Amino acid sequence: MVAALTNESATSKSVYFAHCTSEMIFITHLLTEQPEKLAGPLLADTYVTLLKGRNAWYGQMLAKGELRLDMGDSIKGKGMIQGISAVGAFYELLSQPSLSVLHPEENKQVAPAELCPILKRLYRILIKRSVISLLPFSIWLALLTLTMYRVL
Repeated sequence: MVAALTNESATSKSVYFAHCTSEMIFITHLLTEQPEKLAGPLLADTYVTLLKGRNAWYGQMLAKGELRLDMGDSIKGKGMIQGISAVGAFYELLSQPSLSVLHPEENKQVAPAELCPILKRLYRILIKRSVISLLPFSIWLALLTLTMYRVL
């Protein structure tokens, strides 16, 4: 989505990739006892998933208006877009109260999903379909929220 919304800006895509990998590292450390490092083949797979694979293509087509969410997650010629169900599963898992973590600024317990603005926004777009009419603004808002957490 970011690539389509920024006319393939390399800077915008690299910022998005960095923020997404940051959320993925947070999730990995939260859910596993011995998390793998996000390096080598795992990092390459992450790059393809976020910026070059079917999920990236799907996001670009949504952002351009060439696909609609009501078309489903199995696209002719592309196959199953697995990112949609992954977003739903991870968001629902990370919304469980039993996994609460300390919010870095508010000093209170929150569900881990609250600290993942990109995951949260993608869930609203892909699963809840509640912000699709504001798609460009929605993605930028998630990135802004993430940047604010890092700066404050």
